[in-house]
Amino acid sequence: YNIETDEQLSDFKKSTYEKLAPLTSERENLWKKHKRAKTDDEKARIENQIVEISKKITPISEDIKHCQNILDRMEKIRKYEIHQKLEKEKQELDRQQKNNKNRIR
Repeated sequence: YNIETDEQLSDFKKSTYEKLAPLTSERENLWKKHKRAKTDDEKARIENQIVEISKKITPISEDIKHCQNILDRMEKIRKYEIHQKLEKEKQELDRQQKNNKNRIR
């Protein structure tokens, strides 16, 4: 999808949710209709509609899962990078303190 930034990923995820909401709502309404259906033909027709909507929902849900996985991995990478930076700063500070102690002696 040519997503290159955090903001683009967030926007994509948001727009994907916006596509998903009406489909899930429609599917829920069809299940309610299915429970009220009187004939087997009517139930079968409604079931077919539910299957068609579910086919549309599945790839959209997969996109949302992929977005979340990417966001989770990005967060882990950021935490790791921060940890690495803090470790380097700590080592540098320790080295400076050691050098200062050696100068005083």
